[in-house]
Amino acid sequence: MTVYNYQYPRAPKYAKPTKIEDCLPQARLMVKKEHGRTAMGPITEGDRVLIVTLPDQDELVAAAVAQACEEAGAVEVRFIYPEELTGKKVETRSVEEGWKEAVMLQEGIASGSPETADLASGQNVARYLYEFLDAHQEYTRVFWDLGARGQKRSVLKEYGEKFKGNWLGNNWEEFSSRAWTYPDEVTVAIEEKIIAVLGEASAVRITDPEGTFLEYPLSAEEAKRWQMSAPCPGHLFLDPLQATSEECSRVPVAIPPVFRDLNGVLAGTSNHRGFFPRMELVFEHGRLVEVRGGGKYGEIIEDMMEKYADVHWPEYPEKGYFWYCDCALCTMVKSFRRTSDLFDSHWGFPNLGERNRAGVFHMGIGSRRGASNHLAYARDNGLPLGHIHVHNYFATFEIELRGTNSWYKIVDKGWLTAMSDPEVRAMASRYGDPDELLSYDWVPPLPGINCDGDYWKDYAPDPMAYLNRRLQEGEPI
Repeated sequence: MTVYNYQYPRAPKYAKPTKIEDCLPQARLMVKKEHGRTAMGPITEGDRVLIVTLPDQDELVAAAVAQACEEAGAVEVRFIYPEELTGKKVETRSVEEGWKEAVMLQEGIASGSPETADLASGQNVARYLYEFLDAHQEYTRVFWDLGARGQKRSVLKEYGEKFKGNWLGNNWEEFSSRAWTYPDEVTVAIEEKIIAVLGEASAVRITDPEGTFLEYPLSAEEAKRWQMSAPCPGHLFLDPLQATSEECSRVPVAIPPVFRDLNGVLAGTSNHRGFFPRMELVFEHGRLVEVRGGGKYGEIIEDMMEKYADVHWPEYPEKGYFWYCDCALCTMVKSFRRTSDLFDSHWGFPNLGERNRAGVFHMGIGSRRGASNHLAYARDNGLPLGHIHVHNYFATFEIELRGTNSWYKIVDKGWLTAMSDPEVRAMASRYGDPDELLSYDWVPPLPGINCDGDYWKDYAPDPMAYLNRRLQEGEPI
């Protein structure tokens, strides 16, 4: 048997609930949880909870969450659907259409309101939700969308403080994930280990077996600013530009963001929307200069790059629409790629769930969408605003420690190295077997990299065909 240098494929199997009792244990834990993307807690006496969900909301999950909230003291729990707010039906989407992530970016022009994009429904929900909250000010806790938590608080204006987290529990399989009830203390310890070393970075290097190779230097001041603004529960900002942009920064916005001199290639076959033929994106000084492959996804990116060549985003050093502006590392150890609705999902980005798993990077190209001057520039010039993604599953993300020739690996071949730290393992032992708690439930298959096959022949030209074959054979994807 071939021995690979990367973890072998695996995936959890959850049973679909058949009664409310199947969901209550998870729901009761979720309403107490305080850390992470979907933390609902602590629900307290007198709370009125509003959950913006999707048309495929599992009824048993909804009933269990409502009961758990009421047990914790809530006096009302309401699930509201986008169609009730916008009057528009939510389309279903498939991971077979990864190229449409670029189309969704393009369509930001037509929306007329790029700052209120909704990752869940793909609709302009925020304006209507704001109006709903203005008319129903009794709600104390709001849960909405799949990500962009800072943006959600911003677009809800004076009601932003009521926004408490995302809602991914419309799908029963996603709701069942152990990621959402993982011990907060362990996740926080993992994140603190990562953040602690960022301020010592004099350089960053990112590599992966699909062909990514990116690197850039950092000054001492840039590294410290990055370290200050990198924390975000469950979703660390591991790019200095991303972390120090207005929407994420923890320092005064009058200070320009950090434009590190990033060069190299970002390669991959998946994004939030789904899958596409292997693509390489070439960067010089942080700006995209060449697209290689990627099928329709690559073609649309290349067309937009040419169409908007004269765009000059405020504060950015040069003209150009696409910049490397997002390198996020989620820290949910037990997250996974669910299969129950891969081809018929109400999520605007049906493949978004996989990026939540610790060690998986989602890297973005475009611009940061939350800065007020970017919003004004996009409106004035009729531009789509935001960024699109490439996922890396087995990346090595390392920093050169200042004043040394030593490189510290934050992620090593997809493995979050903080999970091997003795202090983190000791903390995990309070909750169970540390070997089990500090391990991935899901590892995706890449032939020739972590399982049998040839990456270039079996996978790179058509990832979806390869994954479909594995599904038909009952193999984990």
